[in-house]
Amino acid sequence: MKGKCQLFDEENNVILNKEIDENYLFIPSLPVIKDLKPYNDSELFDNLNDKISILIPYKNDYIMQYANFNYNDFDGVTKDIDLFNKSYLKTFPIMDILGFKKILDEVYVTGKTRNLKILYYVEDSLIASSRQKIFKYNNKIYCIFKTKSNSKTKFMDENDVRLLYNAPDPLMIIQNKKIVAANKANEKITGYKPEELLGNDYFFNNPRFKNKSSPYEFDEVYSKLLNKELFNYTDVLTIKHKDGSTVYAKATMQPSSFNGGPAVLFYAFDITEGVNHQIKAEKLLSTLDLVSNISKIAYVYWDYKNGYEWSDEFFNIIGEKKENLDLTNDIIRSFIVKDDRERTSKIIFDSIINSNSVLFKTQIQTSHGDIKDVEIYIDCQSDDEGQLINSVGYIQDISENIKETQQLTNLLQEKEVLLKEVHHRVKNNLQIILSLLNLNMRYKPDSPQETLESTKNRINTMAIVHKKLYQSEDYAHINLKDYIEEQARFLLANNDNLDIDLDLNLDNIKVSMDNAIPLSLIISEILNNSLNYAFPNNQSGIINISLKTNGDIIKLIIGDNGIGLPEDVDFDDPKDFGFLIMKSLIKQIEGSIFLLPSEGTSYLIEFNI
Repeated sequence: MKGKCQLFDEENNVILNKEIDENYLFIPSLPVIKDLKPYNDSELFDNLNDKISILIPYKNDYIMQYANFNYNDFDGVTKDIDLFNKSYLKTFPIMDILGFKKILDEVYVTGKTRNLKILYYVEDSLIASSRQKIFKYNNKIYCIFKTKSNSKTKFMDENDVRLLYNAPDPLMIIQNKKIVAANKANEKITGYKPEELLGNDYFFNNPRFKNKSSPYEFDEVYSKLLNKELFNYTDVLTIKHKDGSTVYAKATMQPSSFNGGPAVLFYAFDITEGVNHQIKAEKLLSTLDLVSNISKIAYVYWDYKNGYEWSDEFFNIIGEKKENLDLTNDIIRSFIVKDDRERTSKIIFDSIINSNSVLFKTQIQTSHGDIKDVEIYIDCQSDDEGQLINSVGYIQDISENIKETQQLTNLLQEKEVLLKEVHHRVKNNLQIILSLLNLNMRYKPDSPQETLESTKNRINTMAIVHKKLYQSEDYAHINLKDYIEEQARFLLANNDNLDIDLDLNLDNIKVSMDNAIPLSLIISEILNNSLNYAFPNNQSGIINISLKTNGDIIKLIIGDNGIGLPEDVDFDDPKDFGFLIMKSLIKQIEGSIFLLPSEGTSYLIEFNI
């Protein structure tokens, strides 16, 4: 009789819909692996209602090391022979037809757990359904499936549980979120005796599932199992041992009953050692991957029986195809540059004679004529008579490392030059500050407080310039827009009693350090004048700053809508100390400064890029 099978994925999507002949449900097969040993902990599974197969990958097939169902589980088959050491896909051709070979391969390679559903129809009537959970553990594939027909599915009850109490692995019953039954094996992974566990909330030792990490999610799984909305849940569980250590377990939960009421059965396998090894292996693998990606190491091995074995990376380094070379010879010597063959041959010979390891650098010439810097390591092992038994080594292309080292050396040299330049600039800037201080004291000998305040502002101005310089990419130019924005807002913040707005219209323009210092002092002088004198009696106002380019000329306009300059001030023939400073500084950048007609006071500064 022919039927139809539908295979569903975790999202309940149909991934296969196929007609099946019932003859393909089961076909007897022969043992496969010679001397295969049965699964050690079969006692734990023997009394479960769930059907469990433990599969070993073998020659593009999967062999059953354990199965807790026999031939007589299938209609029309009465021969009671267990399925140990039989091909899973040949014994159950339906699984192969449904594409389980690809699914098993995926689980084995990726380690990802699959939860699938199969519906079996005959003449458009649903005859049976099954849920399959497939996961990888200890390099084996575990297939757990529950089948139900039109009759109500029977879940594990108290009688079934009692059979498991002597199982070698931990088992407990949870009812009303309390541990109501536990076997002795729990002490192995929790450190608590059964009597210490009873009555505790199941959260007492801080359990955390890998895929359900929060207590809320844990509770949700428990509720679904209790209400039989979920029939099986398996995950990696982390718990705290009584001694405070962390324990990892492969845990499974499923519906059960206890004292006539619904409960959840919990059983687990201690996988702490395996997980710890896996964590260490993953760290090591991550480190090796990083080293491999960075270093591109090629390996070579030789012994007197098998000769040479070369890794593929070696042929990438020398730029030659494997088939073009005699792999039985010491290939590497022929690629070492001629000028260094005598030296390197002596190093290798000494390593063989002394039966020790050696690390040295040399150069090779590839088949394309390129010269590469390489590092070679050789470790030789000899017998008591001094005969070479085997040797192992690696060759690493360090050309990029040499290049980067040279670049780093050049960069350090550039940094030294820049550091000297910075010291020179600091010295010059201090000289500028000292000169301005002396001038200020000469012009205003009776105003020491004003002199100190203006000097402080100028030092701050130069500090902002230096900060912008050290934040730049080349340590030689600053973005004038960034400087003006920070300087203007700094000065405004220090005069927060004024009701002054900034109107900035600035382009991104870079200027050299030689121009930046004088220009910054001019800008600071103008802004301080506006803030101190343009708006008396705390009147409100606006300071406008515009920065544009016109060809090779930079135009900077700074103005305010204040009361303007006094009538007796002649900007072209200044007597004021601030104006004298601006006139002097503008000459240093070979620029010009003009007083523009405006409502308040505006200055135009022009200089070459």
